[in-house]
Amino acid sequence: MIEVSRQSLSDQVAQHLREMIIEGEIITGQALPSARKLAEQFDVSSVVIREALKTLSVNGLVEIRHGAGSFVTAPDQWHVAEPIAALIRSGQADLLHVVETRAIIEAEISALAATRHSESDLQTLDATLARMVDTQHDPVAFSAADMRFHRALAASAGNPVLALVLQPLLGPILTLMLRGTRIAEARSRSIDEHQRIRAAIAAHDPEAARAAMQLHMETSREEVRKLQHELTSDEG
Repeated sequence: MIEVSRQSLSDQVAQHLREMIIEGEIITGQALPSARKLAEQFDVSSVVIREALKTLSVNGLVEIRHGAGSFVTAPDQWHVAEPIAALIRSGQADLLHVVETRAIIEAEISALAATRHSESDLQTLDATLARMVDTQHDPVAFSAADMRFHRALAASAGNPVLALVLQPLLGPILTLMLRGTRIAEARSRSIDEHQRIRAAIAAHDPEAARAAMQLHMETSREEVRKLQHELTSDEG
């Protein structure tokens, strides 16, 4: 039987389960034991277990399916963006800081992907590029495909920590960038830049992949800067 202190029982149970998920003791897609079994395991009430599971659900680590149980989600669904969102809300950081951070991380992700990707990774990148081309008329679907490309690229770098670190940097700029992708020229340019990244990765050229991503991030930085200026002007 796992012992926990009587103080903040639900938080401690949630923390223990969180560590088991992060460390891979409970894998993605696996169902957690029933609430009754968890209550017996931790020697707490079912109310405490429900509160702990609710906490994990809010954080995106667990999906509660009524009538079926609670299931561990994939790392890219974990809600790890809140600290960044809090910084932005507080005024201590803005979206340009997020893009700058992305530029640093994604440049190296691209270089690693050029040397570590598999044929399956390349096929996934091609599928996301095809989706971007097919959805040029739909800003929401286009932006979703754009984000999938960057997630797939991170996965192909062969470092799960990088993929997890990148995840919270994608969300904060998505809503703003939707406005930019309403311009046909911006969508076309974005596709071209993504294709250059893909080509460098397929050629196993880390320097070219890094340079292509740096160019893409500079374009993103300028678009964010322009959109922020437009929003400020509209509010004024």
